[in-house]
Amino acid sequence: MVEKKNWEVVFQGSENKTLDLEYRGVKIPIKVRDLSWSERNKILGRCFIYQTDGNISFDFDRYMKDMLSKMVIDAPWGVTNDLFFAQISREFGSMLEKIVPKAFEEAQLPDFFGSGQKP
Repeated sequence: MVEKKNWEVVFQGSENKTLDLEYRGVKIPIKVRDLSWSERNKILGRCFIYQTDGNISFDFDRYMKDMLSKMVIDAPWGVTNDLFFAQISREFGSMLEKIVPKAFEEAQLPDFFGSGQKP
């Protein structure tokens, strides 16, 4: 095994996780992967809706579907796509939402530029 250099920790790992979702007494194993910073930002960008009056809205439904479609790489139901999403119950959909990172979570980093500090 090749040892990583200290700075290499910034790269997205290729490790997948197996999650056992328990729904109505049935264990449902799914394999998921974390998305890279860039993949997540591309999905976020597609979810903003720019209106002619200058307002901007966010399509939460699209965000969840796009994220889950990319994150779930193996599941008993097969492909995680629009047909799958249209058929699942609200309760199971709510369970799946919990594995998706929040669209807008605040970073726990100090404001270096606002406080005059260097990163």
